[in-house]
Amino acid sequence: MKKIYNLLVFAAFAIAAAACSDDGEKTDLADSPAGNLQFITRAPQSASGRGPVYSAGEFRILAFKNTGSEYLYMQDIPLGAMNFDGSALSGTVQFPAGDYKFLPSYGLVAPGNYTWPAFTDAALSDALCVTHTEESFPAVFMLNVPLDAVPSYTVSLDGPKQTVSATLRRAVSRVDVLFIRAEKDATTGVHTEKPGDDIFGPEKLAGVKLAYTGANSRLGLSGEKAEGLFDVSHTIAVPAEAVTTGTGASTVIGAEKYDFENVQPADIIAGSAHLKGTYLIPNPDNTATTGFSMQLTSGEGSTRIIALTDKIPVERNKATLIRIYVLGDNVFTTGVDFDVEVNTVWDGSNFVDGEID
Repeated sequence: MKKIYNLLVFAAFAIAAAACSDDGEKTDLADSPAGNLQFITRAPQSASGRGPVYSAGEFRILAFKNTGSEYLYMQDIPLGAMNFDGSALSGTVQFPAGDYKFLPSYGLVAPGNYTWPAFTDAALSDALCVTHTEESFPAVFMLNVPLDAVPSYTVSLDGPKQTVSATLRRAVSRVDVLFIRAEKDATTGVHTEKPGDDIFGPEKLAGVKLAYTGANSRLGLSGEKAEGLFDVSHTIAVPAEAVTTGTGASTVIGAEKYDFENVQPADIIAGSAHLKGTYLIPNPDNTATTGFSMQLTSGEGSTRIIALTDKIPVERNKATLIRIYVLGDNVFTTGVDFDVEVNTVWDGSNFVDGEID
């Protein structure tokens, strides 16, 4: 999928009722001279129109105030009194005069497999990071620019009306797996997919555990990546929630402009399957540095471990798509021969050859 989801945040001075916040707002600001700030936040939309339903509760906008030598965290922009129509969040907030940087995000509000930094008297810097702790990271949208490139805006009581705007982009990568039943030409090595029954066989797929080595653990507040590596696993206890089994005549997943957020059975050749995998904090570049393995468990308790000898690329706004060609009857059949092809899609593509131990 080569499109970029945009999340737009607009702010302008206006005369309206003030809204109050109980989420991280410093109480001593009420006595400061204040102006009114109107925010209009637009949610990312899928080009197909079949995208996820967004919630006002998943937005967060951090305000950092210039103290002369640095920007200190002042408060979260209060969103509770704002209106949300499914695509735009809008409302007016009373705000103290001063110079500010605003850092919006989407998808990092509900408790999850991550932690925010402590903001008490925190100065804005690359040391402030969201940390990935376990399982799959959320599907996050951020600014994705260095902090020094985030513009500063002046709130004043009598200054000219201005608009504060920000565009959010996908800040994460995702690792997906395609299980494709195929034949392999012994001379050319070319795979030809073919239809069939459920690729997981009569035992069906009952459990999946994905494991990664050398994954990034920290993400900057604007989406810039920070240092920090760790090993993480992602357990999918109910595969039906992540697996789409094909009914189509051929597989089109990964094709140019394919909507990767809306995998449909008709997009996969009959019997083959797509597994929606793990969201990860991306690498600094497209170098293949992350190790990958997976354990599949059948409904009768059979297991199969698939491990790539080569590393995979994990890039921002890209899905690393691992194609596993099943040349035998099904995934759990003894002696199944696997070939693996890795490519990244969404915002460009590249290929890495891999072998399974």
